[in-house]
Amino acid sequence: MKKYSMAAWGWVLAIAVSLAAGSAMAGAATSAATPHTSQQHAQLATLSGHWTVRQSIWTDAKTPPIVDQGTATYAMVLGGHHLRQDLRIASSTPFEGLGYIGYDDATGKYYSSWMDTNFSGMILAHGDYDAAGRTYTFTGDMPGKGGVPVPVREVMRIADNGHFVYEYYETRDGKEALAVSLQYTRVD
Repeated sequence: MKKYSMAAWGWVLAIAVSLAAGSAMAGAATSAATPHTSQQHAQLATLSGHWTVRQSIWTDAKTPPIVDQGTATYAMVLGGHHLRQDLRIASSTPFEGLGYIGYDDATGKYYSSWMDTNFSGMILAHGDYDAAGRTYTFTGDMPGKGGVPVPVREVMRIADNGHFVYEYYETRDGKEALAVSLQYTRVD
């Protein structure tokens, strides 16, 4: 058996202590970085699940809407901070959309982002929640023709655990009009 000097054992001990301290610091950093969710995130999580969707689209406020059926899946992602929606509508032109709703602890605001197969941009909106009306309201902009943003307002009204409505309004020529209404019914 090979004998080591006290100096060598000192180095071994120093390395062991250093590794233990580093491991403890890494553990603390991991704990600090462990995602947490707030009451607002938990509230959004109640929408997780599979839904049937009835979509109404108004291409002209003077004519009846085009109505199509579809499905949506909502799931909390990224440590429970963001509610992701995958939407599919069975229409004459198949439609897919991807959106996120979340609550930003730093700003105290909710946000909504949306992308779909009808355009190459993204809609970003911010807003609040009215507990009395069980309603989320977001305002933002949609990319418009020639780079001119189109103001939008999104309203999500929660009726109960199995039903909610998401309305999407656009402002064009200074007039706001309902462009899309999505009626969700829980499947599971």
